[in-house]
Amino acid sequence: MVESEKMLKEESSPFVEKRTVKSSDDLIEELTRAKTWKFLLLVFSISLSWTASPAAVYITSFAGIDPTVNDTWTCKSEKCLNLTRTDPSLLDQFPCDITEIVDGKDQLVFGPSDIEWELDHTSFSVEFDLYCDVGSRQTKKTLLSSIYFAGALSGLILGGYLFDKIGRKKSAIIGTLIAGISLFTGAFCHSYLLLLTLRFFLGVGRYMTTTAMFILSVELVPTRQRNLVNGWASCLWVFGYPVAAGIGYFVPDWNYMFLAASVFYMFTTLSVFFCIESPKFYLINNNEEAAKRAFQALARLNNMELDLEKREISDTGRAQKREQSTRQQLVDFVKFPSLRLECGILMALWFVVAMFYFGFNFGWGKIVPDLYLGYVVAGSGELIAYVLLVPLIAVCGRRRAMMFLFAGSALFFLLAIPDLELGAGWSLNSVSCLVGIVFVSGSFSGVYLWTGEIAPTSHAGLVFCLCSGAARFGSFLGPYIFNNLAPITHRAVPLGGLALIALLCALGSFIMVETGNSTIVLTGADVEERRRNFRYQI
Repeated sequence: MVESEKMLKEESSPFVEKRTVKSSDDLIEELTRAKTWKFLLLVFSISLSWTASPAAVYITSFAGIDPTVNDTWTCKSEKCLNLTRTDPSLLDQFPCDITEIVDGKDQLVFGPSDIEWELDHTSFSVEFDLYCDVGSRQTKKTLLSSIYFAGALSGLILGGYLFDKIGRKKSAIIGTLIAGISLFTGAFCHSYLLLLTLRFFLGVGRYMTTTAMFILSVELVPTRQRNLVNGWASCLWVFGYPVAAGIGYFVPDWNYMFLAASVFYMFTTLSVFFCIESPKFYLINNNEEAAKRAFQALARLNNMELDLEKREISDTGRAQKREQSTRQQLVDFVKFPSLRLECGILMALWFVVAMFYFGFNFGWGKIVPDLYLGYVVAGSGELIAYVLLVPLIAVCGRRRAMMFLFAGSALFFLLAIPDLELGAGWSLNSVSCLVGIVFVSGSFSGVYLWTGEIAPTSHAGLVFCLCSGAARFGSFLGPYIFNNLAPITHRAVPLGGLALIALLCALGSFIMVETGNSTIVLTGADVEERRRNFRYQI
């Protein structure tokens, strides 16, 4: 009787029936079929780390806001008092316009030690004398935005090693601590060099965290749900915009803005300390016992029983044929041309998309008449992009969707060229850019998903490192194009060039393979086989 009950139980279990061989993707598909509230909470919490990103990235746009000609200033030094007594008309001028020639160069007459601004918010731009476009001041201020991406590149180089060495979860924990401490220290910062250093390490930590958590989310969800999870994560990024704008608007002291951002950042990344490690990571490192424990944890979340003692995981045998190491990953790039080609195109797409995206988002102050309204409208445009991207990809596939988005970006770059004023400070340029950010944001979200599906599990961390690293060069360059290059050249030069680059990206997307709802391949050899079997279609 007991034996018959045991046999009946085994026959009713989807994991021991017929003792079939299962891949890790098949197991995840079965384990998550129920989609209990605990599993949905896991997916939500993993993606929640994206919500804090806008506040962390764009905090300098609000904490370093420049005074304008409409703001009031008074003298606080003897030098300023004496000069304004001699020439009272100086009090009616904007301090940035009061200059003198010293050694053949323009120099400000009044520095931060000479005048006191009456502002609604304190600003490091005032404290560190960065607000006037005289000398290298504006370049130094732009550097505070761009140095973040130099840190991100360093974090990705470190993460590219750690993601595949110690795991996605542990890498995310390290990144969270680095970013959280950097933001918190900003609450006590009163030095330009210290702020520059903190921005660098913030980039290191945040990109380690978000990249690791994105790889983790792609590897933990079923194949058919990756598009939805990617769209959800992107929407959570957008929900961070009102938080960033709220911190900048309601917190009057720029140091406390960093404190508020650090609290919000740590709250939204708490899940990194409690989430499940990817079983795929363990399998590619030939740690079958740890992979089984991860599968068991996933089964418990979905109120299911899993007996892996009587189940063979097909990924294990294939992973045992290769040694998982950085050296082997580099050897695979030499050995498999399709892996090189696809990674190279992805790197180019990431570079361009980041250049577009961060060029816009660090340049709204110069593109639209109101900084706060610009971020809110841009955030709304991004939300529209991320919501519509899910059905667009579901219907058209990854390749066609990316081709369409890049072509749309090129169109609105061209529409932004004519110098046409629309009234109330708005122009055809500002409206076209706000519409263009919809296409740019969609392509950014799409390339994240595409990379997660194209990169083999054995190279996931390294490919994301290379691609996101290329994006950091683009994001470093973007603010200079929008803030520094555009004012000194004809408006058609940067916008026309960006349109041409977008069209080249559409061509690059055509060359890539369509991943659709396919399972993620395991090794470089699988990438080679996938491309051999692919047929190009518009």
